[in-house]
Amino acid sequence: MKKIFFALLIMAFALQGQAQKLAPVKWAYQAVKTGDKQYNIVITANVDAPWHIYSQFVKKGPVPTTVQFAKNPLVVLKGTTKEVGKLEKKFDKNFDAVIGSFGGKVQFIQAVTLKVATKTKLTGTIEFMVCNEERCLPPTKQSFEVDIQ
Repeated sequence: MKKIFFALLIMAFALQGQAQKLAPVKWAYQAVKTGDKQYNIVITANVDAPWHIYSQFVKKGPVPTTVQFAKNPLVVLKGTTKEVGKLEKKFDKNFDAVIGSFGGKVQFIQAVTLKVATKTKLTGTIEFMVCNEERCLPPTKQSFEVDIQ
């Protein structure tokens, strides 16, 4: 009886370890003041090695990183969201295309202007796909909220 209990206990721990969800990307969000009523919304992805996420500008192949901001009547978006990081472009045989991706740290920066000097929040979603040399995880969509002060 003790052997059966011990075997079941080991199996339970093994199944629990396999059930843990992989999360190789850690996200951080902040608003950086750049002038009077001017801010940069900085979305930082820290990607665990050997994983990588894809550029916003991938045309063929994997799901590109997409940042969408919810409408806020107090906030005006200026231009497009920029990528700041070490972009690696290489041929991916799985997609039969040259694909741009980021490993390590990458920032997605959106310039915004407040219509009036006040505190507010900017919300949105970021969708991304993460892969390593052996496999890809399904695309993930994550909500975020940034305080603008």
